[in-house]
Amino acid sequence: MKRLRVGWITLLVAALLLAGCSQAGDGEPQELPVTAPPLRVLYATVEAGSEAVLAATERYRDMTGQPVEVDTFPYNSLQEKVFSELARKSDHYDLLAVDTPWMPRILPHLEPLSAYIQSADSPMRMDDFIAKVFLDTSVFDSIQSRQQPPAMDVIDVDRIQNAGFDIWSLPIQSNVLTVSYRKDLFLAPASRTAFRQRYGRELEVPRTLDEYLDIARFFTRDTDGDGLVDLYGTTLMAGMSEANFVDFKSFLNVYGGELFDRNLRPVFNSPAGVRALETYGDWILKDKVTPPGVTGYTWDEVEIAFGYGQTAMGMNYHDMLLNPKVKGQVGSFMFPGVEQKGTIVRGPHFGSWGLAVNKYSRQRQAAFNLAAFLTGAEAQQGYLKYRHHVTRISAYEAARHLPDAAQREYYDVLGASLKVGVGRPRIKNYNQLSEAVQTAVQSYLSGRQTAKAALDQAVDTVSQFMIMEGY
Repeated sequence: MKRLRVGWITLLVAALLLAGCSQAGDGEPQELPVTAPPLRVLYATVEAGSEAVLAATERYRDMTGQPVEVDTFPYNSLQEKVFSELARKSDHYDLLAVDTPWMPRILPHLEPLSAYIQSADSPMRMDDFIAKVFLDTSVFDSIQSRQQPPAMDVIDVDRIQNAGFDIWSLPIQSNVLTVSYRKDLFLAPASRTAFRQRYGRELEVPRTLDEYLDIARFFTRDTDGDGLVDLYGTTLMAGMSEANFVDFKSFLNVYGGELFDRNLRPVFNSPAGVRALETYGDWILKDKVTPPGVTGYTWDEVEIAFGYGQTAMGMNYHDMLLNPKVKGQVGSFMFPGVEQKGTIVRGPHFGSWGLAVNKYSRQRQAAFNLAAFLTGAEAQQGYLKYRHHVTRISAYEAARHLPDAAQREYYDVLGASLKVGVGRPRIKNYNQLSEAVQTAVQSYLSGRQTAKAALDQAVDTVSQFMIMEGY
């Protein structure tokens, strides 16, 4: 466990007679007694951009005089900690980092935030949040958590409440599947000429999965003449982990499939699901455009393989850099889709982190004030230097002025991808769904079952879990 402990600020004796400050909404600091007890925050590590958030927390402390203590845990440990703290109704932590799939199970333990937003001393600028991200991350029906919130292009708190929903967190970071690529290889004159001769078109960023596969095949080669392939076209995340599930889910989305129908019956063994899994498997087993160990890859191994120049393209949930020993230039593009009637249909998986107020906290207003600051427009723009995945429109607009061209390009791709991304199902037993699909993917890739048989078995397993959960 990594810990940042922000203690009491030492003040001049004369200043002890003065009030401190607190932050409400996204505006100026408000009055705060200097004797305010510390706020305790339970946060993630790098998966939710802890470096940026910790720096902003220190700034909040300096601005307001509010002491804050932040404990950070890696993903699995954080989930266990959040669930444990809430299950025993502990008031130790005031503010919690929550991954979206946890929400249906923990909603009864969270503080609804609509009233806080409406009564904030400074405007929250709700219209500045990316609406799709906000709705997926933060807006739930407390009784029927499976229900989708009303669609809207601009967040309207009154409309949310009138539809029977409330706001249970504020989005702090959003992740979506994107592709990093070796721009230097794409721009090399020899590559462009050879690709044109082989495929009869220019070597450009692919829009469809078929175009992507052509490029992956083209770059899979022996570069040093020893008879062994040492450069592969792409990565995948086929290891037994959540990464494999969201890989499959992205292919499923592209082909028009769904995990569940409207009655929450699992349907990912549909023709679209079989096509998604077979396509995914072909890239590894038939086309061999991925590194040999890809069936054990997660997001970490993908970053290593791409960073050390082993692949020309790499899919992940953040932009990837090259090791300094690898001379090259990195670019970014959206996860490809399929063309339908002249339109590219995409469906990259996305998921977000929110900051939620612990219902059992004795400092709920102060916890909300901190969450509002950390997700506010000013703080989010400050996150850009950390390559944080911001959730406000104004932060993406500010990213267009970053000095680094690769970062500007990545934020453009990230923002565009969030607009077409597909979130997770709103079920209490999400982990069981993910693990069943992971097993199906591994079973197919290992040759133990056909794609259809593996998915049929996973659907049967998930169906039983859904019944047990009461769906």
